[in-house]
Amino acid sequence: MNNQTSMPIKALRNTLRLSDPHTLTALNAERTPLLGFADGDRPVRLPDSAEHVLVATGAGGGTTTLLRSLTAQALALGASVDLIDPGGAGHQWATGLPGVRYLSRIAEIHDHLLINVAALQDGTGGSGDGSWRGRRVMVIEHLGTVAYGLREYWSQTRPDTQLEEAPGVEALGVLLAAGPGFGIQIFAGNPRVGLPGLGAVPVKDVFPTRILAYGGAALWQRVAPEVWSIPPYSLIPGRMHVVAEQQATGIQALFLSDVEARALARGVIEAGEAA
Repeated sequence: MNNQTSMPIKALRNTLRLSDPHTLTALNAERTPLLGFADGDRPVRLPDSAEHVLVATGAGGGTTTLLRSLTAQALALGASVDLIDPGGAGHQWATGLPGVRYLSRIAEIHDHLLINVAALQDGTGGSGDGSWRGRRVMVIEHLGTVAYGLREYWSQTRPDTQLEEAPGVEALGVLLAAGPGFGIQIFAGNPRVGLPGLGAVPVKDVFPTRILAYGGAALWQRVAPEVWSIPPYSLIPGRMHVVAEQQATGIQALFLSDVEARALARGVIEAGEAA
């Protein structure tokens, strides 16, 4: 396969902020979230469908920043958001916003996942009409940390169980596998190894869109093995690669501050406020 970065790194912007004159235009041009700009200020966006999205980076690579941007845009487009933020350190900007359910304790995350799977099974858990208004987005700050916490929680609260896997992890696997068909989309960050509740299923089969940064060969092999020519590594904050349809596209990702993200989610940012 002839897979490579579609744009040279040197042609990309070094920053992409809301105050950039092109940013608001790009945000308002289409009804789907903006990931960032490729070279030539070419907007790179999420697909319209409710496909899951994985952000996989090394430490300090921008996972929280990109998830913040995507979450704010999803809310602005009319989606409801379940924000799963173990420890409550990554996304305090979203607390109290309309349409947001903020979950930081493992016990409540466990119960919430099981309730959602039960709702899918009885037919009350969502619709598959594909629109953003009415779509449910689950934002999981660190997929690996959540899975570990769910296993630890179950081992401590149900020590005599004969179950091979924690029910919360199994529920997470069901939502990863079946969620898009019910209008449930997951934006997830940084799994440690594999996918919770799904065994050896390839990452690309669950997350058709993956965004990588600050990662070496091991990360690329685990998350995007179809890209045989690994793109150059960059230490510029916000420099990422979007992998979809067997290609990696270099972008400068959109950065929103906490204040900007909260305002955008509420739909109160106008062109004059971005300056």
